Amino acid sequence: MSKELKVMEPKQYDDEIDLYELIEILVRHKWSIVITIVLCTILSLGAALYVRSKAPNYLIKSILIQQDTYGLKEVNRINVDTILLQDKNVEKILEIEPIKAKYLGKMPKEMQNMASERKFLQDIITVSKNEKNPEEISIKTEIIVDENSSRDVINRYIDILREQDNLSDVIEKEKKLKSDSLEKTKVEIENIQNEILEIFKKDSDLRALKPEEKMNYIASKYPELNLRKNEQEKYYNTYVNELVRLDSLNDKMDIIKETTDIYFLKGQSKAKLILAVGIVMGVFLGVMVAFLKEFIDGYKKRYKK
Repeated sequence: MSKELKVMEPKQYDDEIDLYELIEILVRHKWSIVITIVLCTILSLGAALYVRSKAPNYLIKSILIQQDTYGLKEVNRINVDTILLQDKNVEKILEIEPIKAKYLGKMPKEMQNMASERKFLQDIITVSKNEKNPEEISIKTEIIVDENSSRDVINRYIDILREQDNLSDVIEKEKKLKSDSLEKTKVEIENIQNEILEIFKKDSDLRALKPEEKMNYIASKYPELNLRKNEQEKYYNTYVNELVRLDSLNDKMDIIKETTDIYFLKGQSKAKLILAVGIVMGVFLGVMVAFLKEFIDGYKKRYKK
């Protein structure tokens, strides 16, 4: 039994990997490893610099859209998500000459249509909302020509948003209606007052009454007239209060507020990742080259024998 164990022991050790032998192989071919790592690093550095140079840059502006209908009808709801869905808005933005020229240069003539124009603008303009406060909007555009033309894109986009804001027009329209109604009510109240004066002249029973009793007398003897009087006075007060409220909305008509200036944002690239992967690949390939050369050298030695 002991003899079998002694016979098996050498075979068992022959199958094990000798760590020191592996290290010797790597040291023996260290220059091959170094050269491979350097070559891979140079290649990955070139690729990283190229990717970095192609990384897009952006301009961003933040705005605040605080919109309320204030109980008024026909007030447009400003929706930033539908701006580029409207053909007229796409055409307005593409009136910026450098942006239009970039589109024409990028898109083949046979593919130039409204759909491709819309897709072109959707690719360079990003509108995002703050998750915590949906009223906070960020407008970001890629700099595809120069900063000036990209600034024009953002400003044109905000101008289009402002064109959707018709609150001031609706307020003026409502003020006109209320003012006209108020004037009609004033005329009606004046007519009622004239009728009451005529009653004072003709009704002899009023002369013996005290001033505070006279109106009660008219209210009881002429109920329809009194009802008309109260109704018109109620309308009068309503129209006056409504006009005061509409005037107070003048300070709130600036629905779109610009919360930041247009600022520059450097686009992120995968340059660092590419460089890191290149170095790791260089180490891996260097080790593989070292073992491959060791295998070839061993094969040549056995072949010569």
